[in-house]
Amino acid sequence: MDTAKLDEGHRELAALARGGGFGPPPPGEWTAEQVLAHVACADTAIASVALQVAAGERPGYDNRPSLDVVNLARIIADAGDLAGLADLVEQRGEILTLAARAMSPADGAVLVPVLIVSGVQLVVDEPWSLADLVTGVGIFHLPRHAEQLAALR
Repeated sequence: MDTAKLDEGHRELAALARGGGFGPPPPGEWTAEQVLAHVACADTAIASVALQVAAGERPGYDNRPSLDVVNLARIIADAGDLAGLADLVEQRGEILTLAARAMSPADGAVLVPVLIVSGVQLVVDEPWSLADLVTGVGIFHLPRHAEQLAALR
């Protein structure tokens, strides 16, 4: 699997984070720290799905843990600061990228149940191929959150 967008997206997001200068978010939006914790959490969960598929299991992906503010607060506290969160985004991005590179074409074709929620809006509730789930991170997820971080400057 081509992982160029994953590599590029994680590098760009981490560089934005390291640049700092973030102000408070608009009401109802996330802080820079929460955005980074969300990305690290989602990457880890998707890497886990990829590894479970490779192991012959039939997992699903549900993004709600990566939206849970209590879970995000734990991740933020563990990372310590923006630099630690930038490092975490890179580390978890590397894990996802390695899992993606290790996927066979048959693994990538496996349909996994996907549930993606944004705020109170249901975005996805249907089976996706594992390859589509993983490539969606680089094509949609990382750029969206890079824009979100840039807007907080």
